[in-house]
Parts: sequence; structure tokens; C-alpha cells
Amino acid sequence: MGEHVLICGTNWLGDTIMSMPAVSLFRRRNPGLRITVLVRSPLAALWRMHASVDDVMEVEQGLGGTLRAAKGIRAADFSRAFVFPNSFRSTLIPSLAGVNERVGVRGQLRTWMLTSILEPPVSDSDREHQAWEYVHILGMDDYDGAIAAPTLETGESLIESCRQKIEWNKGDTWVAVIPGAARGPSKMWPADCFAKVAADTISSHAARIMVLGTPDEAVLCRKVASEIGDSAINLAGATSLSEVVALSGMCRAVVTNDSGGMHVATAGGARVVAVFGLTDPAKTGPLGSGHKVLSAAGVDQSRDIPRDSVKARECLRSIVPDRVSVEVRKILEEER
Repeated sequence: MGEHVLICGTNWLGDTIMSMPAVSLFRRRNPGLRITVLVRSPLAALWRMHASVDDVMEVEQGLGGTLRAAKGIRAADFSRAFVFPNSFRSTLIPSLAGVNERVGVRGQLRTWMLTSILEPPVSDSDREHQAWEYVHILGMDDYDGAIAAPTLETGESLIESCRQKIEWNKGDTWVAVIPGAARGPSKMWPADCFAKVAADTISSHAARIMVLGTPDEAVLCRKVASEIGDSAINLAGATSLSEVVALSGMCRAVVTNDSGGMHVATAGGARVVAVFGLTDPAKTGPLGSGHKVLSAAGVDQSRDIPRDSVKARECLRSIVPDRVSVEVRKILEEER
């Protein structure tokens, strides 16, 4: 049996998807390795759809979850652990488990638990995107290619169950809107703007609209679906993450914020039209080709912004629905 390595996965939905291209590259370069990902339970389903991973271990919240994960890792006898999140807990677990080599970036009062300490990658205009950070942690700085689009595998049974959920008919033009963002109002284009784009798309292409979101976003999604009318089906809180991947892939376009939903849609194979305010698409934009990003004009963008700010809301509101509708129509015409 080949060497068994552990990847301590990220804790956020979008970060998880952005880390997957690096893991795919690592697999191609190391075909004989056995790769296991350790990840929070809500994100485990995504990694189980990722072809480059051999196994997924789940870590639960709290001290008990930390200790149980460490015990399981110790029993699995990993030779190396690559720690993706810049967090104390993510490093503590493989340290408690006694993994001989623990690789991660310096910081967060956890450096003493690392055996291979990396400095943050040097800023490079060709490697601005967050996805390159995981390439760096996995020791592949010599890679001179492009970051590939993330891909997740959806089986036929999952696709068929999703078709039944939306009463799918061959020839339908499906467009999804994902109005939520876990980061909060600073990343959320107004609900009425999503509804206006959906209405425009129904008018121009007789599209059917699905509204996607988490249970926490149910009220927001219900508001958007209500404003759209009978041509919309609200699936917020009624789908698993795996189903969101499959449903996104059934759509000819997906309209999103800068959010985890945006990245999930790209991994499902959808083309997205993404609305960015103060956040920087060069760093966290959708991976792959065929996507369109619309940003506010004349603002300084950053990866780190407050959860809510007046400036962020104003920037998002300045992106009028007509701009987004035009880009959705372009995608639909190209797909046709």
C-alpha cells in the first residue's frame, strides 16, 4: 500500500471548492498516494463527490469532536498532514494524533504545532486567486500551468431524483438564482435585483427559475421567489449540498453573489453571472471559463471586508439588474 496522507480541509463552502483544483493536481502528480480529507461534517458530501480523494473523515464540533478526530487519525497511521485552514484547531488535530509531518502556513498561534512551516506565498499578479494558496501548501510552487475548474461527480441516480424534484422536462430552459451569502449583507446583491433579472429572463427566453439557498436563507429565498411569481420554484432548505451541485449543472446559467453558492455552481458545471461589490474577483472569483463577473465601478476591492457596511451595500446596489440580465441572455444564446 502507498503512502497515506491527510489533508485537513477548509471550513467554508467556497474555500472548499477553491481548494479542490490543488488536490486534483496533487493527485495527478502523486498517483500512488492514498489521500484522505478531514473536514467538517456539513462539507463531507462535497469531498465524496471529488474523484481525487480516496476517503473522507468527518470532524464534529467541540472538544469531543476534536479528540475523536485525533483518535481516528492516529489509528489510520498517516505519514503527512497538509493543513489548509489558517486556524489553531485544524492544526491541533493532526498534532494530537501524532502525525509525523505537519505542513501549514505560519500564523494563528499554531506555528509550534507544525513541523514544516510555510510562509504565505509571495504576491504575484498571475497567482492572486485564493486557489493558488492550496497549491503552495501542497508543495507544488513549481507548477506553471493554469488553475483548472473544480469538478464534482454527480451520479445518474442523483440527477434523476433532482429532475423529479423540479419536474424537469427536456427542452426546458432552467436558470438558477442564489441570492444568499454566508458572509452577510456586504456580499448580498438586493433581493429585488435578483427577482428583476429572473423576470427579464422569463420574458426573453421563457425560462424556468429555481431559487437555491440554505435553510438559514429560507426567508430571503421565499421573498425572491414570491417576487418572481409562478415561474419560480423555491428550493431553499429543501435540498442537500449534493443536490445543489446536480441542480446547478442542469441550469444554463446561474446568477449569484460572491458566495459559496457561486463556487458550488461552477463545480456542478454551470456558467455563472456573479455580482461582486467590495470583494475582489481576482482573488475569489469563479474558477473555470465561460463565467461573467460584474463589479461596482471605481472602488477599491479587497478579500477581507466587514460582514455589513453601508459602502458595500451601496456598491452592490450600483450594479443595476439590466447589466446582469444582458449577461444572462448572452450565455443563454451561446448555450442555445
